[in-house]
Amino acid sequence: MGDIADKLDSYQILSNLLPGAFFVTMIKLFYGIDLTGWNVGEIVITYYFVGFIISRFGSLVLEPLLKKVKWIEFAPYSDFLDAEKADSKVTILSETNNYIRSLLSATVLLPAFWLLLTLKEQSAWFTLHWKEIFWIGAILLFAFSYRKQTSFVRSRVQAYKTSCATTSSSDNPNGSNRN
Repeated sequence: MGDIADKLDSYQILSNLLPGAFFVTMIKLFYGIDLTGWNVGEIVITYYFVGFIISRFGSLVLEPLLKKVKWIEFAPYSDFLDAEKADSKVTILSETNNYIRSLLSATVLLPAFWLLLTLKEQSAWFTLHWKEIFWIGAILLFAFSYRKQTSFVRSRVQAYKTSCATTSSSDNPNGSNRN
């Protein structure tokens, strides 16, 4: 278990573990449902996984909604990358920003959890099919998360290639590779 904990960086702790711990604690406090296991390892894994789902919800649902209603506005990604190179605080601020988004997401999902509990108690159809609904939702959430993450990786690679091309053309103003 120590090896796993050593591999969690500050971003994963802030964006996944702590919001998961907050959400699971609030579920227990508000609804009397204990989602944790019997040992520390199970508890940490539960917190992390719940937090990961919360973080993905925030990234895929809440963030675009807040952008659409103009509550938040992001800098262009290429500007973010340039700023990140020039100022190490930008990375820390971005991590903090994502942590707050995850806490907001957890807070938004608490009443949604209550709604699901109510549906499970009052709807025979939902009681019979909630597991299938969960799996379909999880598949969609992770598929769209994968697509978004792949897009970020591609953007980062393209920005690197652009900076390399710019650097090599500025090193050789004639555009020739001959020495």
